[in-house]
Amino acid sequence: MKRLLLLCLLLAPGILSAGSLFGLIGDPNVTVSGFGYFSDLYLERSLEILDVEGDERKTYDGLFLEDAVWILAGEIKQKGYLEPELDIQLMKDGEVVFESVWTDGDLEPNPPRDVEGDEVDFRVRAGLLYYFNTITVEGLPADMPSRAASYFYTTDQLVVSEKDRYFTEGRFQAGLNRIVQTLKDLGYRKVEVTAKRYEIDDETGQVNCSATVKPGPIFYTNEMEVLFYYPEEAETTDLSEENVPANVVHDMSDDEVENAVEGKVQHTRDDSFAEKRLTPDWVVLEVQTLRREGFAKGFPETHVEVDFEVVEETEERVFGKLILSVYPGAHAELNSVRFEGAGDVAPWLLEQQANGTPGQPLNRTAVEEGRSRLSRLGIFRRVQINYEEVEPGKWDVIYELTPKGKTEVDLIFGVGSFDIVRGGFEVERNNLWGIAHRADLRVVQSFKATYGDVDYWIPQLFGQDLDFFSNINYLHRKELTFDREEWGARAGFQHFIQALNINSSVSYSLENVKATNRDFLVPPGPLEARIGALGFKFVQSDLDSPVFPTDGYHWYFSTEFARPFFGGDVNYDSLEFGGAYHHPLGDFGLTGHLGFKHGVITTSGSPSQEIPVNRRFFLGGENTVRGYKRDQASPVNAQGQQIGAVSYMLFQAELEQRINETFSIVAFVDTVGNAAQISDYPFNEVLISVGGGISIRTIVGPLRFEYGYNVKKRPIDPDGRFQVGLGFPF
Repeated sequence: MKRLLLLCLLLAPGILSAGSLFGLIGDPNVTVSGFGYFSDLYLERSLEILDVEGDERKTYDGLFLEDAVWILAGEIKQKGYLEPELDIQLMKDGEVVFESVWTDGDLEPNPPRDVEGDEVDFRVRAGLLYYFNTITVEGLPADMPSRAASYFYTTDQLVVSEKDRYFTEGRFQAGLNRIVQTLKDLGYRKVEVTAKRYEIDDETGQVNCSATVKPGPIFYTNEMEVLFYYPEEAETTDLSEENVPANVVHDMSDDEVENAVEGKVQHTRDDSFAEKRLTPDWVVLEVQTLRREGFAKGFPETHVEVDFEVVEETEERVFGKLILSVYPGAHAELNSVRFEGAGDVAPWLLEQQANGTPGQPLNRTAVEEGRSRLSRLGIFRRVQINYEEVEPGKWDVIYELTPKGKTEVDLIFGVGSFDIVRGGFEVERNNLWGIAHRADLRVVQSFKATYGDVDYWIPQLFGQDLDFFSNINYLHRKELTFDREEWGARAGFQHFIQALNINSSVSYSLENVKATNRDFLVPPGPLEARIGALGFKFVQSDLDSPVFPTDGYHWYFSTEFARPFFGGDVNYDSLEFGGAYHHPLGDFGLTGHLGFKHGVITTSGSPSQEIPVNRRFFLGGENTVRGYKRDQASPVNAQGQQIGAVSYMLFQAELEQRINETFSIVAFVDTVGNAAQISDYPFNEVLISVGGGISIRTIVGPLRFEYGYNVKKRPIDPDGRFQVGLGFPF
């Protein structure tokens, strides 16, 4: 209980100060109240649109009051409170100099233009909440992927409150638009809403909505014709993304390109394939492919028109041929590449990343790749592209750059059962030496640990997707079984393998490690060592959200090869890999999560001399086996001392049921198999925890309160453990 009280006391000022520093709280002289604490903060933030960037507002006049009222009323109406009222007070030196009431679209009285104050208070009287009571959509086909209500409000949670189902006319129309688009994505190209209506009960706020949808037939094709036209015959027609193209990849030969420039050639190609639905995504992909081919040959205005020639039509299906007409437009060369807003970034570095050669055909795809490389330098908030035709057939490419600040400071905050509360700061220095180098300093302190490190990055070496990184770090942490002290340095290269969507890195590290304040009767390995090692790591992620994953997967694979000839005094090989899979189970917010990790350390010598205690695996805690304290779910010796594992396998399964937008309940099973000796690989001891808890969504991830009960344990183990964690456990 004392720990929980201490946690609450520490959380409160931390959240408030973090909110202020990160801009979650708006102008302190403008107060909004009456709409709920967090909603009031959101409304205060919405008024920042009235501020001039870089200027601090010191006075508030009648014009500000009028603009602010319209913004606040609009935001409140967008939450289903269609008839709000606002009480307004303008104060100067603590005294009220003007007050008014906004209702039915008017201020009474209207503020004089010359009235001024230094504080403003808005009191919200939201009034009646209007919400969807029933939604009936007739005419939907059987292959509609979700029930109708899910297109109008969130349904993937156990409790869908009236606030979740808030009604506005715009929200009703947006839901119908989503239904229409979904049907078009399924091949119903002639879908239309033939009727819609809603009935509002002004006594209760209930709104009964109905609509009728006419899907029309499904469009199919098994044939596509691609036509390439003379530049003179090209018509300027914009392509709508609702139109759809085919499965053809056509490369114009150099002769065809030259003839197209001279306006001499028309090329036709037919292609056939297995019958398929004519869906927008498929067609748009093929249009983009054809446009990129034109861009690569120097036709920056290439556009594609889409047509469909009906061969057979019934009430249920339309079958025909897809026709794509490609108009290359005029050929163009790159005249020059210009950079605007780059500040003091070295021009040669920008030119290297943009990688444009004047006099060559203008390739818009290559220009986009240049934007991507400039963004990956990590020193720009935004990179935009503009084009300027300086003379017929010659274009300039203009990169409009918005740099980050030279120095940026962020707070670090977290909670956990072991650390209790941790906090610190990160200082990032951008564009060092004017060549996009970056340096980061992080310092974190908790009840159990002190951590600090300095990173130095050299991005995009040689103009390619290859980064150099280096790191100096220090860690001192009171583990359950010993005090861990580590300091050292690491350097290496990081590369994103785009074709495989994998982040890869190779690094060299030299570290000193110590395990102190523990009197092992027989130490399982060296208590102090210098480790020189070569490491490799691969990571892939395909998650719908890195903070709140509900669908997708991620995995990692890392190795460390420690040898004396790398500068250390120990010899071992470490391998660790794992991943997780997440998938929704039904339409009511139930999600399944599965996780797996495996680690093993081997040595050609004696483990007691070559594998440091700091490198052994100690599991347990809020992110691994939740019925144990941190490090407690590891092998023990005859004296009951935690000695860590040289091999482990961790299996985790969790069911998460969303209750509403903020809360979820979870049930989990965590199982670990440990081996203290490599001869017992992969494990000879199994520990199992089962449990459940509550998860609260925050801006930085789920805040979890869980209890794990140990159904398979050793005599020395606890019955269970209450855990607090911030972030998803695996």
